[in-house]
Amino acid sequence: MNEAIHAPDRAPLSASGQEPSTEAPPAAPPLSVPAEIDSGIYMPRSQLSTPPVAKTAIVLEPPPGELAAGRLVGILLLFIDERGHVQRVDAEESTLPSAFEQAAREAFMAAEFSPGEVDGHAVRSKQRVEVIFDYTP
Repeated sequence: MNEAIHAPDRAPLSASGQEPSTEAPPAAPPLSVPAEIDSGIYMPRSQLSTPPVAKTAIVLEPPPGELAAGRLVGILLLFIDERGHVQRVDAEESTLPSAFEQAAREAFMAAEFSPGEVDGHAVRSKQRVEVIFDYTP
């Protein structure tokens, strides 16, 4: 025979034998710059006082053996650490042919940036870039 198990009318006791508090826990304080650095957050450009800047020109070469007519455009998202090294490149809009997207990823992964900053502190940041392979006459 199946019996239904009913929950008691009051809240269960905690390990200390007291009823748990029904008050909401205090809100966490906003992250400070050092906490954001330690937590691995990549800050958007809009929250930076100084955005990351490439230390040298980034030249996008077409993939070997690939020909494209016209203009190919894509949007990439760069994840740049507090030392200015690109840690990851994601395609935000996957409109480039895969070989061209890979060539762009490799070019940005090899690039070095001055890191983004918040109030003089180097931080991890993310930056959107438009990539253009232009083969129009």
